[in-house]
Amino acid sequence: MFGMGSGRCGTLSLAALLNAQSNACCFHEANPSCMAWEGTEGTICSLLRDFEAIQSGDARCVTVDHVTANRRKPLERLKSLAAVHLIGDVASYYLPYVDFILEHQPDARFVCLKRDRQQTIDSFVRKLEGKTTKKGFWNKSDRKSRNHWLSQPTKGWARDNLWDRCFPSYALEPSAGLIDYVSRYYDEYYDTAEELQEKHPKHFRVFDMLSLNSDAGQLEILEHCYPGGVHSCVSVHENVGQAPSG
Repeated sequence: MFGMGSGRCGTLSLAALLNAQSNACCFHEANPSCMAWEGTEGTICSLLRDFEAIQSGDARCVTVDHVTANRRKPLERLKSLAAVHLIGDVASYYLPYVDFILEHQPDARFVCLKRDRQQTIDSFVRKLEGKTTKKGFWNKSDRKSRNHWLSQPTKGWARDNLWDRCFPSYALEPSAGLIDYVSRYYDEYYDTAEELQEKHPKHFRVFDMLSLNSDAGQLEILEHCYPGGVHSCVSVHENVGQAPSG
């Protein structure tokens, strides 16, 4: 199972929901250091082999980027499960690889979360222009704003060596601001998602982020991920400082 969404749209909460299911293990951005918006099919193949081996009863090993401690938590869960019926990862950068994944794993399922356009854009701009306190409030910092979508390094923008390559690149007009880049990204991301849903209706579904806030919505997501399974609804509100959950 692969979850995705533009970012700032509930992907952490989706992973938490899946990890609340018995015999399920879901990572969140398991290995961004080895991923990019294009050209990292080898990383995808490695991950699929790990997942397939685990479900076949082999050693429960997954390559995980230890940038943050929370990426190691699913590994601990994976080792503790009596059986593994559902395994996956959630990250925005899987969108360009949906067809490739289905070629190598025809039973794969995909959940794409979608948040209100303006809320998503505003959340990205706040994040990339500043930082949050422990209480979740946004504070403007003195550092330069990050722009993940620049096609070339540009004076006035800070580079992010880990995440920039995980987003598409755009060559917009020099006068374009961060809102322009995020807006184009959002529109293109969900245009592609809608096309994939139409192309692969059994495998790929777009869900409104608010589906995570109701039992009915959660059950619909879980039934898509694992048809016929025993599903449990839980309260999932990760990143609570960025209301709604995301």
